Amino acid sequence: MRILVTVSPLMYREAIALSIHDRRPDSEVLLAPPWPMDVRTDRFGPHVLVHDAEEAGLPPALAGGVACRVRVRVADRVDATVEAGGTVTEVRDADLEDLLGALDEAEELLTGRGDG
Repeated sequence: MRILVTVSPLMYREAIALSIHDRRPDSEVLLAPPWPMDVRTDRFGPHVLVHDAEEAGLPPALAGGVACRVRVRVADRVDATVEAGGTVTEVRDADLEDLLGALDEAEELLTGRGDG
């Protein structure tokens, strides 16, 4: 599974990517600064997009292949909105286990439709 992490600030992006890589070593994780996307991220073809909540829309190049979006809001705590399989789930005070659960859901969706 390919996971694109564009959360800001950079330290959050790196920590999320390292945590995913540690817990899901078979997944490919790409770090990129928030929009605008570059050619490298367009070609990566992510299945999961972890990004800032303020970035509402998906770039057209990603719209068809993303099985799951995790929109992260950082304030006094980290909240997230997970969109997968036509459902939207709000997660208050999200942690790594919540993110890994979203990755599991995305993997199930991909496996079910034969893209994984």
